[in-house]
Amino acid sequence: SKSVLNMEGCFTTFTVHDQNILAMPARHGPTEGVLYSYANNPRADLIKISAQYGGFDLKNQELSAQDFSQKFPFGQAAVLDVKNDGVIFDVISIASFVGSDGLRGSKELERSQISQWMNAAELQLYPSACQILYPCWGLMPNNKGLINKAKDNLNSFMGSLNVFLEPRTYLVGESVTLADLTLAMYFRDLYTLVLDEQQRSKYGNVTRWFNTIMNQDEVVRVVGGTPLCEKPAQFDAKLFAQNNPKQKKEAAPKKEQAPKKEPAPKKEEAPKPAEAAPALSKKKPFGNLGPAKLDMDSFKRLYWNESTEAIMKYFDESFVDGEWSVWKCEYKYNNELDILFKTNNLVKGMLQRLETLRKFAFGLMYVFGEDNNLAIGGVWLGRGPDNFFYEDPNWSVDIESYNLTKLDMKKPEDKKFWVDFVSGEMDFWDGKKFQKDHIF
Repeated sequence: SKSVLNMEGCFTTFTVHDQNILAMPARHGPTEGVLYSYANNPRADLIKISAQYGGFDLKNQELSAQDFSQKFPFGQAAVLDVKNDGVIFDVISIASFVGSDGLRGSKELERSQISQWMNAAELQLYPSACQILYPCWGLMPNNKGLINKAKDNLNSFMGSLNVFLEPRTYLVGESVTLADLTLAMYFRDLYTLVLDEQQRSKYGNVTRWFNTIMNQDEVVRVVGGTPLCEKPAQFDAKLFAQNNPKQKKEAAPKKEQAPKKEPAPKKEEAPKPAEAAPALSKKKPFGNLGPAKLDMDSFKRLYWNESTEAIMKYFDESFVDGEWSVWKCEYKYNNELDILFKTNNLVKGMLQRLETLRKFAFGLMYVFGEDNNLAIGGVWLGRGPDNFFYEDPNWSVDIESYNLTKLDMKKPEDKKFWVDFVSGEMDFWDGKKFQKDHIF
């Protein structure tokens, strides 16, 4: 199994099972129970909608994170306590149980096809949606590489779905099933927050189908209307800071003062040694350079909080060649890299040792490939016209293992290389696929 976060108002990590999740057969027995969940949970909304179709008397009870984990140690995002009969803690199983026979499918083939789409919603659509939406809700940092990969996965999924839906009104058969409800509910936040008119127009068949499902009476009774996105939501830095407060360091306890010792009897003073020569003051990094138009703190703030367009607008207006320089960076010994996690640790260690360089440079170091076929490549923006790593001996320790090539921002190919990294669109390096980004 793997852990993923819930879609909204996350308070813990929930488990999604990777095996095929087959829809349950028709329900015979209890017709009422209590659904334990939290507010604004699309999985719980899916169950509530299914209950509308099945005529299941569903009572809803919200729990705090602590109460939820104590009552349901498996940590699922929605749990059904069936009156006098026990507990069901899998979302798809609950939706199947409370829904009507029509939602589950009347034939064996239909039930298998419905399960297929429900699994696709859980295992393909849902994780990508989380990675795109969480930064907008301040639940995850604005990791542009991760977000862009999630968007690529989403576009691929929607492209295939758009082709599939071209001759169809519903995913399975000629009426609404759990396949439609599950996929549509997991799409809902994307359609209301991220997919604007321009993006929706690329997937006209998916949008037509989505609107059809969202306008079903049983759906409207649970979630109300579904307004479509006008302007895509962006990373909310203030909300992220609010949701992830920095812990204040506790002051160290004061040490008890040792009792004063009696003064020792004076010894005859020895002759004073000759005074040592004063120590040479340490050179201030880049002290020979004048003020720069581009402010590194402002650039980094834009990188974390704004779109690529806003970042590059500031860069183009503020970058002055000589005040700053841009460098392509490639590990010299890529043929010696064998294990992915060890390669990531190699890059992490380098960036940790460059802590004092932080206000003078911005760097993006990517790991590409798979075990025994790996590469490290990146791009840096640093102070001054020359290789800024040699401005301080402490900064050049690791860089000796890298080839650095200065890029000319007036050359289209060099500028594109820089922009591809900043926008998170550097997908391959020498044919090796992107795996992990490390941001300095």
